[in-house]
Amino acid sequence: MTTSNNLSLMARLLVVSISLLWIFGIAQVIFPIDWVSNIMAVLLALVTVVALPRAPWNIKLLCLFLAIGTIVIAQIYDKWGAIEEGLTRATIFPAFLATIGLLRATADQRPEIGVARRLFTALDRERRDSGLVVGGFLVGSILQVGVFAIMAPILGRNASERERQEVFVAAMRGMALVPLWSPFVVGMAVASQYLPKVPLWQIMSIGLGLSAFCIILSIICFDRKGGLLALWKSLMTLAPVAPPIALAAMIVVGTAIWTGFSTLQALVIAMPLPCLLAVAAAPGGSISKAIEETSKRLTRIGPEIAILTFATIIGRVFEAALPNMGLLEWIRGINLSATAIIFFIIMFMNIMGVLAIHSIVSGTILLVLFTSIPTGISDLVLMQALLTGWGLCTAVSISSLSIVTGASMFNLPTTSLIDRSNLIYVFVGGGLCALILASINDILVT
Repeated sequence: MTTSNNLSLMARLLVVSISLLWIFGIAQVIFPIDWVSNIMAVLLALVTVVALPRAPWNIKLLCLFLAIGTIVIAQIYDKWGAIEEGLTRATIFPAFLATIGLLRATADQRPEIGVARRLFTALDRERRDSGLVVGGFLVGSILQVGVFAIMAPILGRNASERERQEVFVAAMRGMALVPLWSPFVVGMAVASQYLPKVPLWQIMSIGLGLSAFCIILSIICFDRKGGLLALWKSLMTLAPVAPPIALAAMIVVGTAIWTGFSTLQALVIAMPLPCLLAVAAAPGGSISKAIEETSKRLTRIGPEIAILTFATIIGRVFEAALPNMGLLEWIRGINLSATAIIFFIIMFMNIMGVLAIHSIVSGTILLVLFTSIPTGISDLVLMQALLTGWGLCTAVSISSLSIVTGASMFNLPTTSLIDRSNLIYVFVGGGLCALILASINDILVT
């Protein structure tokens, strides 16, 4: 059998395994059964083993470090049983990522995306920064890193490296705000696993408010010819793109409120049918094409599943060993104020991002730590602080999928995308968001 056939066979195995996890994941949300969880854990282990050999070297290295860390902690504190618990906890993530894949395949066939592409291309070159920030935020909420495939054609083939960098950096400022509110990103999925009782509508409301604040900050401080008038024109130009995004978010929120399910569970069970209906209603829409595109995407989400699996396992082992480490007592002894913890969470995520530590890893560690001790912080604010750091750090981390994808789409060196203006934006914006969240926390806990 040739190498090509081997790869094709492994890709098919990956698609079948993830599809089964998707189906079982939906079923488990509605009718939880223990033996199904065991089957899902075995399938997830299989997906991880199959996906890793095809993953980029940096993903392999990260998973290796996570595996070594898991083994060391489990051995020192005799918490081997927590590995299986972590694997079981991670079984929902393939269903989440597969649903997001279907959402993106749906968006590709919707006319709104064609409108967005034309609007981006028509933006006034001298005043387009605000449009790029707002567009990166709005379209990125659904397409995520796929937004760069829409933005890259704005530039002609002869565009200079500097001009390509400027367009990406502006768009990245908007894209970095998506995790602050969107239920369609990994950050929300991970955070909701540790803080499942936080109402989605509340986290979305605060997240959208902070996002609006950061967009205004970006336009006032960093746009070459910015201003609130430029922001208003950008909002009006991109208005046609907003309704489908709002509708998708409302479906997830409504499902979470009606069923009492977590954000992650609500998204997994609520989105597939509306996606298929949206494709069927689109001019020239093809459900079979959407399913085919989703299947192709399933072959590419293996590395993300592997990272989430290893991060969840080490998080569970760390959580089980934490009471015996003495770390919780040390943190309590420092007696940090709620405000200090909020600042620490956001800045720690940003610094880890600059150091190329993946946000899934740093975010999981912070969630385990600060959900294990009394902090004086409401769950809502704790979750929002984590999501704020999660989003902002993607703009300054060479390990973030946004930076890696942007480098490919704009034909730029990865390191050139970590721009000084975005470093300032991330740390200044993060500090100001921390102040706002501290004020909200004072209101909530009094």
